[in-house]
Amino acid sequence: MEKMLKQKGNKKEIIDFNNPFTKKGNWYKGCFHIHTTNSDGTLTPDEICKIYKNAGYDFISITDHNKFTMPSDSHNLLLIPGIELTSNRKGEFHLVCIGIAKDIDVKGFFPQQMINTVNFKKGIPIIAHPYWSGLTSSYVLKLSGWFGIEIYNNTCERRWGKGSSTIHWDEILQKGRKCFGFAADDSHHRFGEFLEDDIAGSFIMVRASKLEEDEILNSIRNGFFYSSIGPLIQNFEVYKKKIYIKTTPVYTINFIGYGWTGQLFSGKGKEITEIEYTIKGEEKYIRVEITDKNNKKAWTNPVYL
Repeated sequence: MEKMLKQKGNKKEIIDFNNPFTKKGNWYKGCFHIHTTNSDGTLTPDEICKIYKNAGYDFISITDHNKFTMPSDSHNLLLIPGIELTSNRKGEFHLVCIGIAKDIDVKGFFPQQMINTVNFKKGIPIIAHPYWSGLTSSYVLKLSGWFGIEIYNNTCERRWGKGSSTIHWDEILQKGRKCFGFAADDSHHRFGEFLEDDIAGSFIMVRASKLEEDEILNSIRNGFFYSSIGPLIQNFEVYKKKIYIKTTPVYTINFIGYGWTGQLFSGKGKEITEIEYTIKGEEKYIRVEITDKNNKKAWTNPVYL
């Protein structure tokens, strides 16, 4: 199918967007939103680095609450500076901020002030765990200047069953607002008899020319990434009338668009690895969500049609 679609398509038919699968470079596995003993985590920064390195990650961003953390030993991981701004001035509002290398005091700040501060400091503001925080999509839409939201939060899922915010994502997209989606661990390493560990359970795959801070951040800003908690996306091609995706073995591939639009493809109990979707013209946007036999998912970012 892949060869067939490539032969049918040509440069005039390709939809122009920042497709990570057509960008030159390499794939790098990383995780934003991680906590240590410098805030409310139970592992030291050095211990965190060792665990993520052994789990096959290329880069991480430690995002302690209102504090910048830099480990003494990176264990050969690329460390992206970050911080999680936390304020309860108006309910629970947490903002993961990538590219920030200093403490920020947000005591008394409203959410919009937090976002404005991060943008002023040239960081990337990502709204953390909207579902867990009790945020509605209408509230998020009233805020400006944020870059994306966490569509999956590993800790919120494993401790409260409130890790998925994909409904928030679609409601935001259906209002015409562009929004990137991130999967994040939010790891604290607090687990017990009835709790799974929350470390190294999610990741983003970033396409970049080099494993360097500026290159990774630039790719993030331009949307050259996708999110996952398990399966991998191997190819993604978008034409004016067709969308093609190739993945590691999964049970379902779901093309999700505005309202009723899109289509769910199922292997009916068998694994599938590639599907071609026909664009109907009413979608406004399409994002793809894949699910494997263990109910692990991966998500492309939206394509705006």
